[in-house]
Amino acid sequence: MSKSITVYGVSDMTGETVARIVRAASAQFPEGHVRIKVLCNAPSAEQVVGFIQEQGDDDACAVFHTILSKRVRKDLRNALQALRIPSVDLLGSTAHVMADLLGERPQQKPGLTIDDGAVPEVFDLARDE
Repeated sequence: MSKSITVYGVSDMTGETVARIVRAASAQFPEGHVRIKVLCNAPSAEQVVGFIQEQGDDDACAVFHTILSKRVRKDLRNALQALRIPSVDLLGSTAHVMADLLGERPQQKPGLTIDDGAVPEVFDLARDE
């Protein structure tokens, strides 16, 4: 019998960004092996953990999040570690590296989207040899 997992995508806004990332990763596995539950407008670690515990999932689970608040990210990481639930901070760690390189703090303005960011230059390495 094949194994299945539940992935929680957690956001303090709409959940669009985290949903896109976890859906892209889940596409690498056979259909039905990854169940995605997106929690949007998550105000606190306590509410996220409470929701997960109420689900009573028998599957293994993990949490991937795009939470702006440093305090909520820390609280969530600590709560999930205590429950032995793996988690990945998809937005905070990326913004932290950029902040260090720029020498400035992120805006931490809720609701900004991919469309509000820098426009990337794309190089096709397979074709640009």
